[in-house]
Amino acid sequence: MRIIFFNIGWMKYYNGMKGDSIARGGTDEDDKNHESCNFSPIRNQVYGYVRSSGQIKIENLGAKKTDESISGVTVVWTAGPDNGGTVVIGWYKNATIYRYSQPLKKRTRLQKDNGLHVYQAIASKEDAILLPVEKRIQIIPRRIKGGIGQSNVWYGNKPESKRYVDPVIKLIKGNQITEIPNIDISAKEGNPRLRTHLTRERNPKLVKEKKKQVLKKTGKLCCEVCAFDFHEKYGEFGENFCEVHHLTPLSKADGEIETDLQDLAIICSNCHRIIHRQNPMLSLEKLQNIMEKSNN
Repeated sequence: MRIIFFNIGWMKYYNGMKGDSIARGGTDEDDKNHESCNFSPIRNQVYGYVRSSGQIKIENLGAKKTDESISGVTVVWTAGPDNGGTVVIGWYKNATIYRYSQPLKKRTRLQKDNGLHVYQAIASKEDAILLPVEKRIQIIPRRIKGGIGQSNVWYGNKPESKRYVDPVIKLIKGNQITEIPNIDISAKEGNPRLRTHLTRERNPKLVKEKKKQVLKKTGKLCCEVCAFDFHEKYGEFGENFCEVHHLTPLSKADGEIETDLQDLAIICSNCHRIIHRQNPMLSLEKLQNIMEKSNN
């Protein structure tokens, strides 16, 4: 499969800016929202735009260096949701990719209103699939070996990229989400860390210092939501044990961040799991209110 990845701003519908918004992407140097119309058909075709630094190297897809375009390409569109990371939001099958931006000669009112006048990819609207927000969960790691780099255009053609490209191909063929293969990549606080699924590495020194601070102040490690105390419940087996929760999720960071002890909270395992089960995650106060209503 000839495949290329285009990273764009996050939107719900890509059907213009009216009734929608764009995040972590958007306007180009001409202040036009080209990518906002990537899934808006014009006479049974879709015209895709990605902000690129110069030409798209279609020779990486099998074209000659003298070719201006190549057909039969699968374009995978990715974007960054509010909870962080980069995910697949949809794709074009059987697309034609152009080395340089092409002028859009025929435009609907929607394209005119949103300033769309150039494109780099074209496909039939029947071959364009935009996933609903709740199904945009196929992760593509960034800033690690084999993953997407800083560019908005990724060819995924390196041997170490296969482990990330193959699950996407399976998604396109069968519309099923596939887990990232089990690997282990060390990283500093806040950078991507992969253990079957994408997480963020925590700094163990912060956890240790947070526990030390709370023990010195209160003499125990009680959950700040439900007051559960592992030591009280399990004796020596629960001594000095608790979860340490980031009040601002590291997944929202696009790299390393500075974390203070006041940014952390002592949480029991049950509350911690429930907090992170929601998207966006629950605040401590919100979960406390939910528990109070349930108890009443």
